[in-house]
Amino acid sequence: MTVADVIDWTINLPWQKAFSWFAVAVVASQLRDFFGITMGTFIVSFVGNGFVQSAQDWLPLRRFSPQTRRRLLVCAYYTAIVSLFTLFGVLIIPDVVREGADFVSRLQTENLWVVVLEKMRKGLGDGVMDSLERFLLIASSDDVTQAIDFAALDRIAGGAQRTQYLGMALQNVLRQYTNAAASVVSDLLSFTTKFAIQVGISLILSFMVVWDLPGIQRGVESLRTSRVAPIYNTVAPSLEVFATLFGKALQAQARIAMVNTILTALGMWALQIPGVGLLSLFVFICGFIPIAGVIISTVPIGFVALTEYGFTKLALVILMITGVHFIEAYGLNPAIYSAHLKLHPLLVLTVLVVAEHSLGVWGLLLAVPLTVFTLDYVLRYPEYSVTGVASKELENVIASTDLPHDEDEA
Repeated sequence: MTVADVIDWTINLPWQKAFSWFAVAVVASQLRDFFGITMGTFIVSFVGNGFVQSAQDWLPLRRFSPQTRRRLLVCAYYTAIVSLFTLFGVLIIPDVVREGADFVSRLQTENLWVVVLEKMRKGLGDGVMDSLERFLLIASSDDVTQAIDFAALDRIAGGAQRTQYLGMALQNVLRQYTNAAASVVSDLLSFTTKFAIQVGISLILSFMVVWDLPGIQRGVESLRTSRVAPIYNTVAPSLEVFATLFGKALQAQARIAMVNTILTALGMWALQIPGVGLLSLFVFICGFIPIAGVIISTVPIGFVALTEYGFTKLALVILMITGVHFIEAYGLNPAIYSAHLKLHPLLVLTVLVVAEHSLGVWGLLLAVPLTVFTLDYVLRYPEYSVTGVASKELENVIASTDLPHDEDEA
């Protein structure tokens, strides 16, 4: 390749498109502190507008003008949303906060690991526990090169003294993880007030958006002939299609998370697991995290089952959660558009870690859709533009989510 070829290649690069996307990325980076409110507004507005459009032709409303119909439906939608959040705040949040405080205190108590060891000895037997006890002494030692006095452990007869001794060793090994878990739960509880404020702001903004969406659309489309027309014409089509794609996928994922939470809550109620409210909230939140969410939400449920009842209840919890996720995987997951491109679990976990570090909790929601979109653009549809790739994936989402409905009609 000659110097002239390099110069021609450089000149022919789509600098205008690159600058347009760079400008949007800079603005988004500056507004990252408002990302939670933006996402909340988008989600509520997307669902609300879908409800309004689907109910426009409802027979009792046909006597009204289109504008009046829209505003009646918007009022009905937001009345239901506000009532639901109020009911949730009055009836559920106090129990969740109480259960969360109890869970944190249970994690931080020294007697917790004594109870765990007692349950493990009953479930695993003396032979396995003797080997595990020696491993705990090695893991809890500050210097494993020093001789560990196993004879001193053997001289301690079985009973409370031996269990207390080993409980302290287990606490030393897992102190970092239990403190981290307690910190996460505490942060989740303290986030309740901030979350309530963000929800309130998102509801107000989304109400204004859905109330006058046609007028807002006309105002945004006027940017086509404004001074920022080059940026708008480059970015807007792709963002519009991707926003629709993400909204459809999020709707499907929300339905799956809700069904998953209800089934898991019923299972915990049947097994008499305490703290169903807090654990169910945790399951619902983790339901939006692919692959890792299953593991994360199972750990506290299994922990409570083990400490309260023992290995038998823990085994029943694992069987219950396996059954729930079997239903999810084979009955509900076809509605998730990312299932069309089988992502390797290692890739999913990697992008989740990177997204959480970069964007926080909301990054966990965006990680898989952005990864699927990027892989489609690079590998699956290399001949399509960015907008074309988003359109193809949107067709997949609509086809999969409408499939049961189409079969019923057939």
